[in-house]
This record gives sequence, structure tokens and C-alpha cells, in this order.
Amino acid sequence: MRQLVEQYLASQPKKNIDTIELEGYVQSSLGENYLPAGGYHRLVQAVEELCREGVLAPVNSSGHNGRTPSLYRRYRKITAPRDTSHHQELLACHPRLSLAKYWNDPGAYLQDQQSIRALDRFFKDPVAASTLAGSYTVNERSFQIFRDEKFLSLPAGRNLLQQLGLGLTDLGCFETYEPFFYVDYGAAPEERRYLLVVENKDTFFTLKKVFACGKQTVNSMAVHLLVYGEGRKIVKSFGFLREIPGWERVEVEAYYFGDLDPEGIDIFGALARAYPQVPIRPFDYLYRELLYLHGAGAPPLRDKKQRLKAEHLSLFLRLLEPATASGVRALLDAGRYLPQEGLAYPFFAREVGLDA
Repeated sequence: MRQLVEQYLASQPKKNIDTIELEGYVQSSLGENYLPAGGYHRLVQAVEELCREGVLAPVNSSGHNGRTPSLYRRYRKITAPRDTSHHQELLACHPRLSLAKYWNDPGAYLQDQQSIRALDRFFKDPVAASTLAGSYTVNERSFQIFRDEKFLSLPAGRNLLQQLGLGLTDLGCFETYEPFFYVDYGAAPEERRYLLVVENKDTFFTLKKVFACGKQTVNSMAVHLLVYGEGRKIVKSFGFLREIPGWERVEVEAYYFGDLDPEGIDIFGALARAYPQVPIRPFDYLYRELLYLHGAGAPPLRDKKQRLKAEHLSLFLRLLEPATASGVRALLDAGRYLPQEGLAYPFFAREVGLDA
């Protein structure tokens, strides 16, 4: 009952509360449970409690409602004085911190106070501030400021920076990526760069072996960089691409080839959405050949709990040729799958003109 009274008070913009309207709200909310919950007597108790706590005050001129026990016909909400005790500390903070969010929300400031103080000390320390032009990693800077090397990599740390109007560049640090295994076959400076990401290590080593002949092509497309995605790890490590000498700023067209199952498709979708700045497509030719060679005998999907977001499947199918997309959809609907290992050494050897 008390909670409903407080909800009604919070929902009303006006300062004066009509007792009849208050009771009507409580009765409507509780329905047939109004009387079992204490009815009017419990409502009186709740109103009197709020009066004792300074939340409500009776409007004496309104008179009593004539019931027993009685309530005044109207009560006035008491507006608590705004807590401004934190304003002085906010005013003293370094100007690089955008603190508007916290000005009228002392609770939010109290929650983030220790982290804000740590950043304030950092910007005010001339020795620390002199390192802003340096090359700190995110974890190194995070430990320096917060004594917690993971904080800036966590959602809480990223959200705090956003609230304060800061980015990693403002802290003079940069993100690092898990390295991936790759083979760089080189390209002329003026060439458009093509790279191929494969999900599993067997296909990576098969292609590496085939490409050792000196010709690195698949379906007549040159492969300048062969990347082992290592399953889902590539979603976090693909940014390492710009750490490879010669690949820092070049225009890149990327292709992906993985298992034709929910997990493999979801990895592609997650990868494409995580790095929109690098165009990446499913390698239609390889998926089409995989379906052509093995689609009729595709085995049942063993792990039926594999994750696949609807938007990732939609993106994958949209980027395939219609006939290939139709084959993939039929395969999934039948509860079957095809591993990328279905395309083995003989297939890729023929691609580069080798005897299988």
C-alpha cells in the first residue's frame, strides 16, 4: 500500500494531492486485493507515515474528509532541498572533465566519485599529463590512473569516459588486439589488397601448402594475405590487421570462409559488424562449391545449441548470390551442416593448377 501511495505521488506534477484521487488510484491498482491489503485504514497509515517523514503535509484549509479515521481532503508534497554539497568538488575538477551529468545528480556523482577523482589527479599531475603524447596501451594507462589495468577495457570504464566526454585519445592511449596467424604474400603498392580469413586451422594449413607453389589464387582472385581466424577469436583480433607492416592504411577487400553451420555464420556476422571500416564478404564461390560437392550428404548438426543471431544470418545470406543463399537456407532448415574441411587439398590444388 505504501509503495502505491509513493508511486502516485511521484506520478503527479502538481504539489497538492487530493485524497479521493489518491484512494481511487490505490483501489484501481489493487482491485479486489484492496480490502485484503488493509483498505482505507492502511491507506491512512501510509499517509500518516509520509507526513511524519516530512514527505507530505496536510492542507489544513481543505478540512477533513469526514471518515473514521479521518484524513485531510488535500495534502501538499514537500519538496526536499536540492543537495548541492558536491558542487564545490565538481567546480574544482580539471576542465577536461565534462561534469554536467553530475551537477544535479549527487547520487550518480557519489557512485563515480573515486574514478572521477582519479582522472582529476591524473590531468592535474604535470608529470602524468606530460605522458599524454606518449604511446601507452589502454591497460597500461588504466593501471596508471585507476590502479586497475582492466578498468578502461570494461563497459563500466568505457561508459565513464563517455559520461565525462573523454575518449582513449584524450588519455594518450591506444587499444591493442590479439595477434592472429597469417601469411603475407605481398602486393604491389598500387594493387588493391585482398585477404582471405578462414575459420579453421586445417583449411589454413591446406591453403598455405597449396600457395607455396608461388601462385596464390582462389577462383582467379589473388590472395595477398591469408589469415587463420581461429574460430570466434577473429572477432576480437581482426583489428591487428593494421599492425601488419604494409597493411596499416591500404585499401582492403576481405573475404571470409568458415563452416556452414550456425556458429560459422554467426562468426562472420559478428566480424562484419565489428569492423565496418573494412569491407568483408562471405566467399560465395567456396560456399557454393562446398554445397555442390557435399550438400546432398550433409550430416545432421551435432550441436543444436550453436548460437546464431537473426541479423547475422540475414547479413550472411544477403551478401551471397541468390542460388547460394537458397542452398544455405535449405541446409540450415534441414538441421544439417557442412564443415569447411569439405574442401580439401585436391580442390585447392586444382585452383592453382597443381596435380592433386
